[in-house]
Amino acid sequence: MTGDLTMNIVDILSVIVKTGMCVYGDRQYRVFICQSNIYPGTGDYEDAFDMREDREISCFSIWFESIVTKDELSANGGYYLSLGEAIDAIEKSPGFINWV
Repeated sequence: MTGDLTMNIVDILSVIVKTGMCVYGDRQYRVFICQSNIYPGTGDYEDAFDMREDREISCFSIWFESIVTKDELSANGGYYLSLGEAIDAIEKSPGFINWV
């Protein structure tokens, strides 16, 4: 498969709600909470319909900046129904330093 599938911070800039700093070893990286209108489902046919299927609902997603390439996103940290839940998840993450 060819093509660039990486996401950059400019791809989420318009939906960033809150930015934090984290550390891994001697490297610092940013973490972002973003507004989203899609809450992804599990896709597992054994789950209840409301968990299995994507839902169009106001929610928040977490994105982590790469520790190798500045301004590149390396991982999604999940989706949360409230901003408070997303903040709590980040603050409990190993390496979280502070909000900026």
